[in-house]
Amino acid sequence: ANEKLQQKFTLDIFRSVQQEYEFEGIELGEVAYKDNADVLSLIEGRMGIISVLNEECVRPKGNDNAFVNKIYAMNKDAECLYKDRFFHDWEFG
Repeated sequence: ANEKLQQKFTLDIFRSVQQEYEFEGIELGEVAYKDNADVLSLIEGRMGIISVLNEECVRPKGNDNAFVNKIYAMNKDAECLYKDRFFHDWEFG
């Protein structure tokens, strides 16, 4: 929910203000902001966290380690997902 709200805020506020300034001829330096579409894709995507969690919850012997391993295996290319060497087997970030 926080990521969705962040994306909505970014789109509504930053982009609309930039467009309004351009329309009115007011010079505004570039406002840099991070687009969190990659995080939303990781969470809500076809093989994202929610889908994998739903699948793991219905498995008779589903567990944390299997869930985390699937997340890493299915989202190898996701730049916003990383594995710290200090993480336990059931942790991801």
